[in-house]
Amino acid sequence: MVRLFMSVDMVGSTDFKARLTGKGSDSWLKFFQDFFCNFPLMIAGQIGFEFLDDESTPAIRIWKAMGDEVLFVATPATPAEMTSILIAVLRTMRIYEDRYMTDLPLRLKGTAWLADFDGHNIEIEIPELSSGDASAYQDFIGPDIDVGFRVTKFARAGCMALSLDVAEQVLQAANASAAALYLVGSEPLKGVMFGRPYPIVWMHAATDGFAFLPWEIEADPLIAMASNAQPTPAADLQQTIDNMRHYLKKMHRIDRPPLILGS
Repeated sequence: MVRLFMSVDMVGSTDFKARLTGKGSDSWLKFFQDFFCNFPLMIAGQIGFEFLDDESTPAIRIWKAMGDEVLFVATPATPAEMTSILIAVLRTMRIYEDRYMTDLPLRLKGTAWLADFDGHNIEIEIPELSSGDASAYQDFIGPDIDVGFRVTKFARAGCMALSLDVAEQVLQAANASAAALYLVGSEPLKGVMFGRPYPIVWMHAATDGFAFLPWEIEADPLIAMASNAQPTPAADLQQTIDNMRHYLKKMHRIDRPPLILGS
């Protein structure tokens, strides 16, 4: 079984809380309480809207919350279903910013990755973290989970950072044209790909464009480059993925075939 993991995190939250706390105010508390209450509900609503014409709606649930970050998990049956989920999450991020963050120095950034639980990742139950009237709390552990958290380093406000596995699924999706993917560079990630620079892939909905702010473009070379770029051709991005797969097999004897959703 292949699961999709998504992180939605706040940009600027540390300074925001420190500024208010320094003035003797704890007014930031309600904002963050509202975020963890309202944002998951809004995602559920946007997922329902995205799949309004489908026979069924994929389930998406909160995995855990860490600091100012909320993590979601879903089990998409097809690349098209996964792509639609990502588009719904991106739309929710934009709506939430427009509704609740217009007058605040805060933004949302997203990351998505996949993990295969038929192999070297495991799902465990932790009864001590479960409520009395619900099933046991589930946690997820494994190298694919670790890679996902590393990829969050590439996340920026106004788009979603994708692992290579997710990017490949989007390329294969029947609705691939609904997403725009950008290969914006590469950087080493600790413990990932044996130190070989990992490609940085950003996504937005094809109908939207990036939602970068002027000062973000000025401060970040990757954002500046992406804001003036066209989506990366599918063949070029697939070749980048194939090159990484070839490197793993030839140099480290690791065979990493494409993931199969719904298996």
